[in-house]
Amino acid sequence: MKKKSLSAVLGLILAFSVEAGCAATKPAKSVNSQVSASSKSPGDIKSLSFIDVSPSPERQAYFEKIFKKFKSETGITVSYQSVPWDDAANKLAVMGTSHQLPDVMTTWAGWLGQFTSAKLVVPIDNYIASQKDEYTKAVTNIVWKSEKQLYGATYTVPDGMMVKGVFVRKDWCKEAGISLDPDKGWSYDEYFNVCKKLTNPSKRHYGVAYRGARGAFDPIMVYLEGFNGGKLYDNQGNILINSKECQEAFKKWTDLYLKGYAPKDSVNWGFTEMVDNFTGGLVGTLINDSEVAPTCAKNMKADQWMVMPMPTSKDGKIYNTINSPYAYTISGDCKSPQAAWKLIAFLNRSDNNIEYCKMGGLIPVKKDVSDDATYGESGPYSAFVKQLNNPNVVVPCAFGPFDYTDMHQGMMHQEIQKYLLGQQKAETALSKITDELQKRMKNYLKEHPSASVEEPKSIS
Repeated sequence: MKKKSLSAVLGLILAFSVEAGCAATKPAKSVNSQVSASSKSPGDIKSLSFIDVSPSPERQAYFEKIFKKFKSETGITVSYQSVPWDDAANKLAVMGTSHQLPDVMTTWAGWLGQFTSAKLVVPIDNYIASQKDEYTKAVTNIVWKSEKQLYGATYTVPDGMMVKGVFVRKDWCKEAGISLDPDKGWSYDEYFNVCKKLTNPSKRHYGVAYRGARGAFDPIMVYLEGFNGGKLYDNQGNILINSKECQEAFKKWTDLYLKGYAPKDSVNWGFTEMVDNFTGGLVGTLINDSEVAPTCAKNMKADQWMVMPMPTSKDGKIYNTINSPYAYTISGDCKSPQAAWKLIAFLNRSDNNIEYCKMGGLIPVKKDVSDDATYGESGPYSAFVKQLNNPNVVVPCAFGPFDYTDMHQGMMHQEIQKYLLGQQKAETALSKITDELQKRMKNYLKEHPSASVEEPKSIS
């Protein structure tokens, strides 16, 4: 999961941002989700086929085990196959052209535009209708709502959810006399203060795992969007996070590094370095997705770490990215969508989904996880679970519907690094990034006259 987490996150956010930013793309006509008269009923089906687009030894072992369980309960055999991620989209498209798709597939949100228009996947609205209340608001109000608006129907069931939190060294807090309560939450000012209090260079203790390399602008942007209700642009495509207030907030964030609350070499840190130095005992806080939790559990004692929700912004809201790495879909070649849905419902049954999510550090898609020690009230994932059902959580806007890959891999962190290394002013670093984003957004709107600007999405 770690290997593809960035691309999966960016892809899903982009897919959601297309909801408003790509209004020029007309929703595909909804395919009737009723099973046709020629479709076979689940009782007639003795076997189903399944393909996984993100194979690993752990995932294959899980699926083969769960499919045996499914057969013991239903009598239906499920054959497992996989395709490497880099080839998956093209492979599935080719299989669809020759009508050789498996019954059930794991897919990525970024493919849905292509897959729905080519009818490689079928709507599942009729199947989820009676089960909607079982799913978290993150699934119903963000994932499914976005699909309905984009494609005219619902096509996927997420395999699990990821949401960011703040991993904290509980033992350091105890030593420093800091009391934290995930249920009470905290503001960004309180978070910055904790980073300061946990810093003690004489002990080689630093308050924050600062991200200085690729991805450095991601958490900063979410922080700055909190000053604009989660918006990145106004309706004309003018960027909103370069105001005087946001410039001061940008300095406040980067002061975590400049004032010595992070190690000097963290100017070059990415995901791996941040996690390794948190679990290794060099830094006291780490902002990241729930996928980091299994690494913490493996390398740290239970009394050494905890998870706080993301801090609240000045309006009392929590602005946080929410995404699903992959999702289950029924293919257009499936002879019995009812039987395929039976398999998907089984995979996402609370007991099975919990087991799957623990494997990848995900949050279950069903509400009914409170009895599980991992996701329950006092479990290590509690802060993540509660955010997925918190009415004060808002998913802020993404970079935009245009291609920003080159920016994300280059200037977004390079310009910040220049400021951190004393080579330019903070205002210059932020302006270079925001000016380029605004330029690309305005060009996009000019080229797509019927497009509109994305709005933040609320859990409630």
